[in-house]
Amino acid sequence: MGSGEHSGARPPSVPPVRSDSRAAILVVDDSPGNLVAFEASLKSLGQPIVTATCAEEALRELLSQDIAVAILDVQMPGTSGFELAAMIRSHSRLANVPIIFVTASSRDYAQIFAGYAAGAVDYLLKPFEPEILRAKIRVFLELHLREKQVREQAARLHQHELRELERRGQERLQRLTESLPLPVWGVRPDGRVHVCNSAWSAYSGATAEQTDLLVSPRWVHPIDFDPVRATWDVGIRSAQPFEVQCRLRARTEGTYRWFVLRAVPEGGLAEPHGFWIVAGVDVDAQKSAEEERARLLRREQRAREAAEAANRTKDEFLATISHELRTPLNAILGWARMMRGGILDTQRMAHAVETIERNAKAQASLINDILDVSRIVSGKMRLQVGPLDLPAVVGDAVQTLRPAAEAKAIDLQCESSLSQAPMVGDPLRMQQIVWNLVSNAVKFTPRGGRVEVRLELEGDSARLVVRDTGPGIAADLLPYIFDRFRQGDATASRTHEGLGLGLSIVKHLVELHGGEVVARSEGAGKGAEFVVSLPLGAREPERLQAPQAQIFRIEERANRIRGTQPRLDGATVLFVDDRPEARALADALFERYGATVVSVESAEHALSALKALVPDVLISDIGMPGQDGYALIRSVRRLPLSAGGNVPAIALTAYARAEDALRAKEEGFHVHLPKPVDPDELVELVASLIAGGARADRPIRGSGIFSPPPSESGRTGSAD
Repeated sequence: MGSGEHSGARPPSVPPVRSDSRAAILVVDDSPGNLVAFEASLKSLGQPIVTATCAEEALRELLSQDIAVAILDVQMPGTSGFELAAMIRSHSRLANVPIIFVTASSRDYAQIFAGYAAGAVDYLLKPFEPEILRAKIRVFLELHLREKQVREQAARLHQHELRELERRGQERLQRLTESLPLPVWGVRPDGRVHVCNSAWSAYSGATAEQTDLLVSPRWVHPIDFDPVRATWDVGIRSAQPFEVQCRLRARTEGTYRWFVLRAVPEGGLAEPHGFWIVAGVDVDAQKSAEEERARLLRREQRAREAAEAANRTKDEFLATISHELRTPLNAILGWARMMRGGILDTQRMAHAVETIERNAKAQASLINDILDVSRIVSGKMRLQVGPLDLPAVVGDAVQTLRPAAEAKAIDLQCESSLSQAPMVGDPLRMQQIVWNLVSNAVKFTPRGGRVEVRLELEGDSARLVVRDTGPGIAADLLPYIFDRFRQGDATASRTHEGLGLGLSIVKHLVELHGGEVVARSEGAGKGAEFVVSLPLGAREPERLQAPQAQIFRIEERANRIRGTQPRLDGATVLFVDDRPEARALADALFERYGATVVSVESAEHALSALKALVPDVLISDIGMPGQDGYALIRSVRRLPLSAGGNVPAIALTAYARAEDALRAKEEGFHVHLPKPVDPDELVELVASLIAGGARADRPIRGSGIFSPPPSESGRTGSAD
């Protein structure tokens, strides 16, 4: 379409372009007047007209708007129309924009050819006929509209094809996954589920549309969500198969099961129809088994650690008990050999006897503590319950410890604001509680320190507080202070003796009385405080009742006759023990008090002796070779009365358990007396049996199971 193509006749009017095309016409000219003329000429086409006065403005408009055709002036200051055309053609987006050059400066055909070479579709010379310009522009507008329509139609067709591909893919995936028993999802790159199988719908109760985002707090357990989301995002970006483990919510609210989600890319993920196939493998049973194994492993580790700790504690206890038993034995053996050698004067002889007695009592106390713990462990610790005068019990226990406190210049204070409070309990066991706590405080309080014992009323409980100014209790030891064998210092260099049983016994006895005991300490060097709380009341708690046989304590009988020196003149005592030293001791003891003693070494010899005489009292050991003491007493009770069948009998034995005492009573003994026993108390007991006229068919008043009072926990003396 050149500049010389003019006809003489005026061309017909050009109709406007269809209104559904809103592509703009760009007019570039450095003359504002020319721009106005162009706008006036092209206005009737009904399309937007965009004007620019330079190349920069033109490029900006071309890039920001949909331009159907560009009209460029050739001669412009700065960048010429040819140069601007070259820029337009070099841009991939603008390369197909039709360009019409307009100029009034040159009619040189070389210039016109240069314009076409620059990419122009037409070249017009000014002045031009407006109708011709409109006709040309209209053609390009129509072409642009058709191209746009073709592009839109192609895009719609492409979208239709994509949707059809996706639909077919979903149908294919649906067919493939419906037969699978595990949940399967088709997931788009944005994480949204566009297809799922019936296994997921049955598990969750949701369709693909209702599922929406698979990795979301709605489906993934809150604890698992953040790590799962992070792993999921990394896997999606990698475009490679990956898997992640998490708990997914089931149809039932609050119910989750463990799944391993395995994701595989399907198709080109960069394409709109690309997606991920995700399969969920239910591993809940496996996970539960793993958790159970882990739980069992942790429990086994804890049990092993506890066993190792118990084993260490046992070893420490055995070492301690070996030391605590050997120490008094060393003193006993040493002084005994010196006495036998006759190298002691009268004063040292008295000291030797006192030392042997004190250390023997210390050994007896240790053994009694061990027996108490054995009863506690086996659940056979029993109380003799009755009215309890707690202030008197506390006062008596404190008084027995006052000499030990005075020896260390310790200020031992005892205060009580409790009076006439109705209480029940075992007075001797309660005295053992107080004695253990106060003796512990005295033992650990340094010279010149202070120990306070306070008894008070607090609500419906009696409260016993024992506070000292000793070294205190370390924070790591405080929770275990009442454990058996637990000691703050179990090393060979420890400064205090004992087995570490006293506080454990205290705790159990307090609990048997229905109370509780707590230990407090602000730390090392700040002293310690033990608080015992006991319920008040006149009714005996059922769980504190004594066994059915009545407990008979030696002191109760002995105290009634302690006012007179016991004599056994004319009495005959049959003593049975397989140990010669025991028989020698019995001979010396009872002969001193005027009795005739027949000592034999076995049950067979005892039965033979009974054929020749009927003793006033039978004292027998239990553990003997051949027939034991139980067999002996059964044989004795089968004898006629005239042959000693009802003779009063004492079981003097080292078997000191509660069941041993019960059996002794059931077999026919009047009294069960654990070794060691105070010789004077044994004589007083024999005197009381003879004076009471005890017979097997007529027990003495208060008869039943006889046992010594509970031991005082701790050492009553030390080796010299």
